[in-house]
Amino acid sequence: MNHRPPVPTYVHLSYITRSACLLPLLFVGCGGGGGPTDPGSDYSLVIRYLGTAPNATIQQAFSRARTRIDAIVTAAVPSTSLPADFTNVVQCDANLTGYPDIERDVIRGLVIYVAVIPIDGAGQVLGNAGPCLVRTTSQNQPALGVMRLDEADLAGLSASRVDALVLHEMLHVVGLGTIWADNGLLAGDGTADARFTGPLARTACVSVALGTTTCAANVPVHSADGEGSAYSHWRESTFTNELMTPFLGAGSSPLSAMSIQSLADMGYEVSTSPADPFTLASGLRLAEPEDGPAPIALPAPLRPRFGISAAGTLVTLPSNR
Repeated sequence: MNHRPPVPTYVHLSYITRSACLLPLLFVGCGGGGGPTDPGSDYSLVIRYLGTAPNATIQQAFSRARTRIDAIVTAAVPSTSLPADFTNVVQCDANLTGYPDIERDVIRGLVIYVAVIPIDGAGQVLGNAGPCLVRTTSQNQPALGVMRLDEADLAGLSASRVDALVLHEMLHVVGLGTIWADNGLLAGDGTADARFTGPLARTACVSVALGTTTCAANVPVHSADGEGSAYSHWRESTFTNELMTPFLGAGSSPLSAMSIQSLADMGYEVSTSPADPFTLASGLRLAEPEDGPAPIALPAPLRPRFGISAAGTLVTLPSNR
């Protein structure tokens, strides 16, 4: 069922992550100015809530995820303007109806439109997320994406699992798992043994215990579970509790240097300093306790639907790529 907010509005969220101003700001950046700013990084990641903003706990999870990505992506990507015929988030996701047209400011990094709304109650459809509009002339780096999450599912999770879930989905919007194939970095797409071929991610995998064998030529990609989580995550049976596998366990979900370096393989300049400690030996997930929360099957991310051509026009991307 589509959700129409009673008063369809945007709420802007920006964080100044490398200064004394650490609180969420509505509509203006820290120290005044005309819009969200971030002087600490040339990569601008802007979050805009659709409709009523979620509660403070969930907003803080988005804040922490944005801060983490701000520390990972260290250089600017090409600024871009929105094509005239790209107007509303419903073009990204048919479930996002009833919201105002998107804002037409120049995008200096990535804008993510977020809807935390009722979908179908806890334990069913968690939602979806991914890039919608990409820069076809810059390794398909996303310019605009969406995240639609079920507020009932989020309400039933611990704070640490909400943090992991939000960061996981936001990294999909940045491009991890969602623009691999478009950049020629996915071998064996559609087969039972898909692999990520980016050399920097492979090197990061090789550098940890057991990585020399596991990633001797490339990085194993999840190739099971039908069309859902397949071909957009690291292989669950190999990397277990790493953040970008398709199941979220009850324990820690470290973001590895391998995941960060996969962004470098997609043309981003990155720092691996924010990576969590992770080795394949320690990645073996213990059986979940019988009385503890079950692993969550994370939703299949959205693939980009549109590109911006060199001439600045809207290009519809093939749905079967």
